[in-house]
Amino acid sequence: MLYFSGGSTPRTPRAFRKPRRTRTRRLAVLLAVPLLAVSAAACGDDGSDNKGSPPTVSGSWGKKPKIDKGEGDPPSELKTKVLKSGDGQTVRKGDAVSAHYVGQLWNGKEFDSSWKRQMPATFQIGTGKVIKGWDEALVGKKTGSRVEIVAPPNKGYGKKGQPPTIPGNSTLVFVVDLEKIAPSEIDGKPVDKPQNPQLPKVSTKVEKNKAPTVQMPKGKETAPDKLISETIVQGDGKKVGANSTILTHFTAKTWKGGKQLDDTWAQNGAPQEIPVAQIPGWKDGLKGVKAGSRVVISVPQKEFPKEQRKQFKDGVVFSVDVLDVK
Repeated sequence: MLYFSGGSTPRTPRAFRKPRRTRTRRLAVLLAVPLLAVSAAACGDDGSDNKGSPPTVSGSWGKKPKIDKGEGDPPSELKTKVLKSGDGQTVRKGDAVSAHYVGQLWNGKEFDSSWKRQMPATFQIGTGKVIKGWDEALVGKKTGSRVEIVAPPNKGYGKKGQPPTIPGNSTLVFVVDLEKIAPSEIDGKPVDKPQNPQLPKVSTKVEKNKAPTVQMPKGKETAPDKLISETIVQGDGKKVGANSTILTHFTAKTWKGGKQLDDTWAQNGAPQEIPVAQIPGWKDGLKGVKAGSRVVISVPQKEFPKEQRKQFKDGVVFSVDVLDVK
C-alpha cells in the first residue's frame, strides 16, 4: 500500500500526487486502526462513570466548532452526546459516511481537523475500519447530526497512541458533523464492446467491498507511450471536469509485473475524495466521464513529475470507479 508518512494508517496515495509546497493531511485517517471488533451503537451519553463530563462545544453545525479543554480526570468509558439531532438517513454498520470533524486531546490540543483541509472525510463505519469510539458512537445516528465523542484509550489508540500527535493512553475528544451517507458502489452499465487490447483487461463486475480484477497483458511490461483511458462501465451522472473532485474507489498496478500499488477497497473500505488534478493522468483520463462509471487509465512514465519518473518508469494502470463528482 501507499501511505502518507507519520503513521501506518492508510492515506490518500501520496506517491501518485503531484508535488505541492505544503501537504495537507486528509481524510479521517487518524481514526483508522487494524481493529476488527464492532460494538453496539451508542445512544446519548453512554458513560456510566462520574469522571470528567464531555467538554463544552460551541458553534453551529457545518462550521468548525470550538471545543473547551477537558476538566478534571477524563472518563474511563466512552461518552457520546448528540449536540444537534439531524433528520436524515440513519447510519448503519458498513455505510460510507461523509463528515466534517475535529479531534483534540483531553487537554485541548487539536490533532486533526477536516475543516482545515476544507474537505469532508469519507470513512466506513461499524466494521472496524476506524477506532472503536467512532464505530460505537456513530452507528445509529442520523445525517444532519452533530455528535460529540469522548473516547478513552481503549476506544482510541490505547497504550501506543499515534505518535507524534497522539501520545499513548490519550483520551480523545471529537466533534463530528454527519453530512451524508456516500455511495459505495458505481451504478453504471457495462459497455457493450470489446475492451481496448492495448490496456489490461479489467472486470466490469461490481462487487461489494472488492476491487475489480485487473489482468495484465502477456508479454507487455511497459505502458503505451501515450496516455490511454477507456470507460468500461458507463454511468449517467454528473460529468468530471478539469477542476472536479471525485468520490472514488480505485486500484493501481505497475505495468511491469502487475505489482499492486494501491487499492482503496483494501485500505479502509471507504471511497476517497480526490481532486482529479492531483494524480497524474486523471485530469485528462477522466475528462467528461460521468458519475457511476468505471474507467481504465494507462499512464506512461512521462506523465509523472520528474522526481517520480524513476519510481514509475514502466508506467501505471488505474481502474477508477467514479462514485460522485463535485
